[in-house]
Amino acid sequence: MVRRTKQAAPTVPPFAMPTWLRPLVMTGDDGTVLAGGWTSAPQFDVVTRTADGLHLITRMSEDAIIQRADDRNKATAVLENIYRPRVDFAGLDMSKPHVMGVINTTPDSFSDGGVHLAPATAIASGMAMSRAGASIIDIGGESTRPGAQAITRNQELARVLPPITGLSRQNILVSIDTRYAKVMTRACAAGAAVINDVEALRRDGAVDAAAATGASVIIMHMQGQPENMQVDPQYDFVPVDIYKFLEERIEAAIVAGITKSHIAIDPGFGFGKTVAHNLQIVNWLSLFHGLGVPILFGASRKSTIAKLSNGEPADQRLAGSLALAMAAYRQGAQILRVHDVAETVQALAVEQALLQAR
Repeated sequence: MVRRTKQAAPTVPPFAMPTWLRPLVMTGDDGTVLAGGWTSAPQFDVVTRTADGLHLITRMSEDAIIQRADDRNKATAVLENIYRPRVDFAGLDMSKPHVMGVINTTPDSFSDGGVHLAPATAIASGMAMSRAGASIIDIGGESTRPGAQAITRNQELARVLPPITGLSRQNILVSIDTRYAKVMTRACAAGAAVINDVEALRRDGAVDAAAATGASVIIMHMQGQPENMQVDPQYDFVPVDIYKFLEERIEAAIVAGITKSHIAIDPGFGFGKTVAHNLQIVNWLSLFHGLGVPILFGASRKSTIAKLSNGEPADQRLAGSLALAMAAYRQGAQILRVHDVAETVQALAVEQALLQAR
């Protein structure tokens, strides 16, 4: 349960009980810049969770948070984590946004199944995306849409290794979209520099395999499994529930030997979420700056767009995809995972120009 209060401060001081800070982003000159990027926050929504599970939301300034905090050192540390400029991720400068182009080498992905099955086609598409402005190409060989047909790891490897090898030889930054340790290891040996895991490195051996490769990792939230994730997903308060999960998985990755500078997170738009959950994730995306790592956002061509519109098929959801990507950019997301690279790069150029034209 969630309740927004009109009080100047919570009845119980912040950080006397579980507390999270949502920066209220803006593009003006007020407030400190978030994550060394392009947005700032003069105020915060302070979320506190009572012993009976009630989430209370109180709007406060940074000074008020520190002054009223039960533990000022902890409050200061959390704020510093939000503000601290992010180090480069996989060699990419996180003080500016980046576009990740999606290539699914599968016959049954929800948006482009079958288009990139041939290695030559996948390589050509990846090179075209790179020329159009993609900083990284994300290659996946297993569909994670509900009802997708199961495949073996050897089948997955046969699909992803040729395009990974071909693109990495062209000095294009490549990520491997997989849940499995064996695929992570082989893909990184073939040239992938990033592991993008929708299961947050929870499969057997995944976190250790990822650590052994030395690759950067993207840790995503998903409730349930692809085959059942959209069957009545439930949360106490979706932004905080996702935050806590990602915080735990970041710690697990660090314990396994992955340095924090090699970690980014993805709140998992569309993975075990209703339309209402997805919209709340977008509006609360700045909350995840508190994790201290770059944010990846991926809503490209997702079914939520069609449900909010007129039921369009996946390849007719460009306008909605751009709207969501730009909303994430305004919240400070550093990486946008998209199918339509050129169009997203153009939209970003306009958004950035608007931001600078004060």
